[in-house]
Amino acid sequence: MKPINRKITSATQSASRRDVLKLGALGAATAAFSLHFPAAHAAGGDVLRIGWVGALSGPGALFGEPVDFIKAQMEKLFKGGLKIGAKTYSVEILLRDSQSSVNVATQVTIDLMTREKVDLIVASEALAAIGGGQMAIVTKTPIVSSILPSDAILGIRGGPDGYSNKGTPWTFHFCFSTTDISTAYTGLWEPVRKRLNDTVAVSFVDQPASRGFADPQHGLPATLKAAGYKTVDGGMFKMETQDFSNQVATFQQGNAQILSGFMFADHFAGMWRSAAQSKYKPEIATVAGAFLFPGGVEALGDRGDGMSTEIWWSPKLPYTSSLTGQSAKDMAAEWESTTGKQWTAVLGYTHAVWEVALAGLKASGDPKDKKAVQAALAKLTLETVVGKVDFASAKVPGLASTPLVAGQWRKAKGGKFKYDLVVTYKGSDSPFQVEDEFKLLSELG
Repeated sequence: MKPINRKITSATQSASRRDVLKLGALGAATAAFSLHFPAAHAAGGDVLRIGWVGALSGPGALFGEPVDFIKAQMEKLFKGGLKIGAKTYSVEILLRDSQSSVNVATQVTIDLMTREKVDLIVASEALAAIGGGQMAIVTKTPIVSSILPSDAILGIRGGPDGYSNKGTPWTFHFCFSTTDISTAYTGLWEPVRKRLNDTVAVSFVDQPASRGFADPQHGLPATLKAAGYKTVDGGMFKMETQDFSNQVATFQQGNAQILSGFMFADHFAGMWRSAAQSKYKPEIATVAGAFLFPGGVEALGDRGDGMSTEIWWSPKLPYTSSLTGQSAKDMAAEWESTTGKQWTAVLGYTHAVWEVALAGLKASGDPKDKKAVQAALAKLTLETVVGKVDFASAKVPGLASTPLVAGQWRKAKGGKFKYDLVVTYKGSDSPFQVEDEFKLLSELG
């Protein structure tokens, strides 16, 4: 299907009901297509329509990299329809590109709810749940989402009551929190802390998830302050920024031996080039967003050795998919053999969001009854390829927590890929195993 091109108008993140309805009427502007999986014996009305919003383009496109792979898995799963209870339903998936923009994500999500009238939305990139969350409540359309720190979506959506619709949520989000990531960072650095000056440079791209990291009361700066670190603030920068010389000069003047914050891979590559030109050499570079993906590290060439990051998911986890029965290891191996690319942490979460969505549809008894699906998701506890997703005992209704650890990219000793992601910190309660000690960049150069 050819791309649908329509006019994009701006959308606020906290749209009122009237504003949301206006946006829905305007329609969507993005590449869009539908997948149809007919069931031989399904009646005319027995068609499940599932919207899917992901970042297929834009600066956050690496977060949407697994979409084609997971789409192929869903094609196998839905071939011949989907049996729920005594009925077999035809399935239609309407895939939309958020373009890594909260405005576009808002519009395509509202369009799916109001014009397409889908039964449920899968948001493998949670900008859809940010911008479309209010309309989910208005239209009573469940959203299952991930790949955004839980406290970031909570803050943007008006806190626990606003997010959960006072205890009756229509958005079901699972992820870790910014605090979890920040705590992993300080734990990661602890073994080498006495050899450094406790000064951390921070800079953040102006984007929803990053704003959560930058929050002075609840984000990374708060965790660093509580742990006794001094910060050198490089401020927030626009998504299109390419020149980072001012930030680097600030960091260098402040003698920051640790470089951190939140930015995408292309931003960090530009900052790292500027650092090299200025002879700024931090001993640690631990940046959220930039090093989640192998491509982000490989783009740095030999200077990618020792970059450190939180680790969401990996083939080394002892989890299996509730849909395919694949272990994390098997899924990553299939990804690498199919795509020729190294496994990526968002693969597990992009798959798991479908595990949760389909479990909710099946547990509802009637997947065409949106209220029944909402109630089923609210009670759901499910073992997935990223671990347990537990909405039944969530502190905030509709918001489940998942674990993470941290580690370093190291030059591979063999194999087809240049770098391996090695776990060097696992915290107190994690199924991961520590594989090596954390090293300063000067020890790896």
